[in-house]
Amino acid sequence: MTNKYAILKQVLDLYEDYELEETQLSLLDFSHWMIQKLTDEPELDQKVKPEKYPGQQNFPSTLFRQFNEKARFLESVSRIARYHEFYTRKALKDLVINTRLEFLFMQSVQLMEKAKKTDLINLYNLEYTTGMDTIRRLINNELLDEVQDESDKRAKLLALTPKGEETLLQAKKNMAEENVLFFAAISDNKWKKILPVLEEIDDFHGSIYKNHGSKPFAELANLMDSLKHLYK
Repeated sequence: MTNKYAILKQVLDLYEDYELEETQLSLLDFSHWMIQKLTDEPELDQKVKPEKYPGQQNFPSTLFRQFNEKARFLESVSRIARYHEFYTRKALKDLVINTRLEFLFMQSVQLMEKAKKTDLINLYNLEYTTGMDTIRRLINNELLDEVQDESDKRAKLLALTPKGEETLLQAKKNMAEENVLFFAAISDNKWKKILPVLEEIDDFHGSIYKNHGSKPFAELANLMDSLKHLYK
């Protein structure tokens, strides 16, 4: 019998003793009898630790450990990205921007001084509509502005507005705190060892994603098989 019903088994065992000792049986008398019995013989009161059930916190990690190592690695990376997004929203909650992507777009524009919309979208491997929606929100909130490209009069570039500069300054402070929080339980020695591996995987698949994204899965598999010797 699992821990879930262990206490009920204790009650049934006590009730059997109660039946042997008493001639008139009732629930109220049994409850009084049981209290007295446990008071006289406290060793009968067995402590039962609640059994873990699927809804509890350790369930995902227990389940994922049944995956093969490659699947576990990929799932861990995906989940870590979602945790980072969660903390980022908390860190940016009181600012005009409130998503990691908005922060990254503004930070990139600042680093490049001026940026093409398509360059921003491609930099973060985004769908065109997702990228344009983000840019539109930043422009509507007066954080980014469109300025003339001096080398191509037909094109417009994105630049930070004074409000955008001020907002980004505060966002950087909050994100720096988020970064410290995120790695608080992991030593620098550990995560820095992982970084080169992740960057190598990113470089490899980033090139394929950008240059061969339209190919079917079978062709991508053949392409990777021909390139993998370069990354051993």
